[in-house]
Amino acid sequence: MSRRMGGLALAALVLSSPAASLAQQVAPMPQGPSQATYTRYRGREVYWGSLGFGPRVSTIYNIPRNRFAMGGGAVIRMHPVSYPSRPASYMPFELELEVGYDRYLGTNHYELSYGGSGMIMFASGKWQPYMIASAGRSLGQVDAGRDVRWYLGGGFGVGYRTRTVFVGAQVRGGGTIGSGDKGPFPAEGLIDGKLVGVFYVF
Repeated sequence: MSRRMGGLALAALVLSSPAASLAQQVAPMPQGPSQATYTRYRGREVYWGSLGFGPRVSTIYNIPRNRFAMGGGAVIRMHPVSYPSRPASYMPFELELEVGYDRYLGTNHYELSYGGSGMIMFASGKWQPYMIASAGRSLGQVDAGRDVRWYLGGGFGVGYRTRTVFVGAQVRGGGTIGSGDKGPFPAEGLIDGKLVGVFYVF
């Protein structure tokens, strides 16, 4: 009986030795993001489209001229990288192309503008505050003739997003430089507010 028990113990020792040796050779797997992080990351998929378009309505205040302009236009919104490769990188980036028409109240001054903006969203849910940086060009017509202006600016906004619709409001500050029929003119400061709606088709 004792010989039989000893044989069983020896067999168990031989079988367990390779497994123990293999366990010592294999390094432990590093811990990745928590399950909660992955769940939050996957949940964003219902809130993001890749390509959309829609209308915009804006008002502009020209600081040195003390005049307001009102106008409208259209935007194309693109989400080039829908989901970051790292779930922890939760601030998505969007691009917007815009064309618009604005007219200064009480004057014969109007502008046809076009440009682009980059936006960083600070939240991944349906309510999304964001930061925006913009650049553009406008072709204007005034009583004294035509002018061309270049614009740079930035600001903040907040929007409400579903899988297919984004509705937002934003405020920007910036400035323009340019030239007209009579040569260059001084830089001018602007403050503008905009309402935009985007319908995502992809």
